[in-house]
Amino acid sequence: MDTSGVKSKLSADLKEAQKSRDQAKILTLRMVLSEIHNQEIDKKQDASDEDVLSVLSKEAKKHEDSIAQFKTGSRDDLVQKEEQELAIIRSYLPAQLGDAELSRIVDEAIIESGAKTASDFGAVMKVLMPKVKNRANGAQVSQMVKEKLSK
Repeated sequence: MDTSGVKSKLSADLKEAQKSRDQAKILTLRMVLSEIHNQEIDKKQDASDEDVLSVLSKEAKKHEDSIAQFKTGSRDDLVQKEEQELAIIRSYLPAQLGDAELSRIVDEAIIESGAKTASDFGAVMKVLMPKVKNRANGAQVSQMVKEKLSK
C-alpha cells in the first residue's frame, strides 16, 4: 500500500502522541486521519500528498469557523479547545503566504487573466487558486482580488 509522505508523518506522530499520552494531539490526528480515510474510500484510491493537504486545509477552515462562532457565543472553553486543535492541524500545512507575497501573486494572476474590472473576478480566481492552494485563506484571497479589481 503506497501512502503519501504527509499521511505517513501523521500516522507516525499519532503513535508518538499515544506514547506520550497527549490527548489533544491524539484526538486531532485521529480526526484528520479519519477524514483522509473517508476521502480514500470515496475516491477508491490512496490519498496523495495533495489530497492530504486538501483535507488538512478543509479541517483548518472548519476550526476557524468554529472558533468564530464559539467566540460569538462566549464559549471560551470551546474556543481554547478549537484553537489548540487548529495549531496542531496547521503544523502539517505549508507555511501561509505573507500579505506582500500574496499581493504579488494576485497582481500576477490579474495580469495573466487579462482582468480589468470586478466582473473579471472569476477569471482571476481560476488562475490564482491553484497557485495559492493550501497556502492562503480563500476568504483573504477573495477579498484581496476584489480590492485590486475595484481600483
